[in-house]
Amino acid sequence: MQNPELSNPEPSAPTSSNSVFAKINGSKSLRVRVAVGAVCATVAAGGVMGVSMHKNVAIDVDGDIRHVSTMAMSVESLLESEGLAPADGDKVSPAPDSGFGDGQTIKVNKLKELTLDIEGKRETIVTNASTVDQLMAERGLTHAAEETAFGEELPVDGGQIEVALPKPVNLVDGPARKRPTVAAHTVKDLLESLGTPLGAEDKVTPAADTKITPNLKIVVTRIKTEDVTLTEPVAPPEVKKEDPTLVRDRKVVEKKGTPGEARVTYKVTTVNGRVVKRDKLTSEVLSEPVAATVRIGTKPGAPFVPPGSVWDALAACEATGNWAINTGNGFYGGVQFDQNTWERWGGLEYAPRADLATREEQIAIAKKTQAVQGWGAWPSCSSKLGLR
Repeated sequence: MQNPELSNPEPSAPTSSNSVFAKINGSKSLRVRVAVGAVCATVAAGGVMGVSMHKNVAIDVDGDIRHVSTMAMSVESLLESEGLAPADGDKVSPAPDSGFGDGQTIKVNKLKELTLDIEGKRETIVTNASTVDQLMAERGLTHAAEETAFGEELPVDGGQIEVALPKPVNLVDGPARKRPTVAAHTVKDLLESLGTPLGAEDKVTPAADTKITPNLKIVVTRIKTEDVTLTEPVAPPEVKKEDPTLVRDRKVVEKKGTPGEARVTYKVTTVNGRVVKRDKLTSEVLSEPVAATVRIGTKPGAPFVPPGSVWDALAACEATGNWAINTGNGFYGGVQFDQNTWERWGGLEYAPRADLATREEQIAIAKKTQAVQGWGAWPSCSSKLGLR
């Protein structure tokens, strides 16, 4: 059997709001319906207007940018709401009494009082510039060099800017000599502005912190120490054999050696590009050399002749005293043997040509020549020397 309460449920009591709208909707009065519709439209329009008046903007105060959302209607009210109300002399763009749109940037350049020191002459200035560069351009000092204790951004609470004007200097930088005109406060600043800063080992006169004055002479000594690794040949050793058929100390290569290779590291110090010191640090053999075989003469050679002999005088006349001369004219050595004379009187015992023989060996062959041909073998010089 069905529960009579479930089969015939009582209608729920209407809420107050539902009841009101139900009464209005159920009203037969056209005037009531129109009035209520107008109220609803006004409420809806107000909500849409609130949304449309809400703007996202950026506020740039001397380069410091913040992003805000606002319903302010003017630049002035926006800045006041953000605690950035402009003071007298501040530059605001757009103007404080103007409006602004969504996505716009409001710029504020505060008035700043600074001390400008130009080559020792000080003056107090006011500016709306935000940076040192802007101030330099504003004052027509774009070619000057500035120095501050606060960096590039100009402080609102004041500060001092030291300005150096361009000056000519005499610069000796290593092997190079220059006369640049540069705006710089110190020797260090000048070298940096020229793109040639001091290295760790470099020396400069006067000192790096010296103030720049017109025609100052600056001398920079560039010093560099570095490790340099080279691949170098390793000379082959010699296996020596005594040969009694060769004149004493004469050497003949019987079998050529082959150089090896080594990787060698040096600590090299240069001054103005010139090597002044080179110390070997390490050496690693990459390939071993192959020894050469040489024969060393033991046969007694030409006898010693004291300096200042007549033969030295003759050599001075014939070959300016150069016992190893070979001009390519067919005559060789200090007393100018031709090849035929050298070979005829036994010169090959000493060397293939006269210019390859020692002074004593050449004199020994010259004595043999003179004994047969007389001083006429050297007609011009022997006459000049009064030898005939």
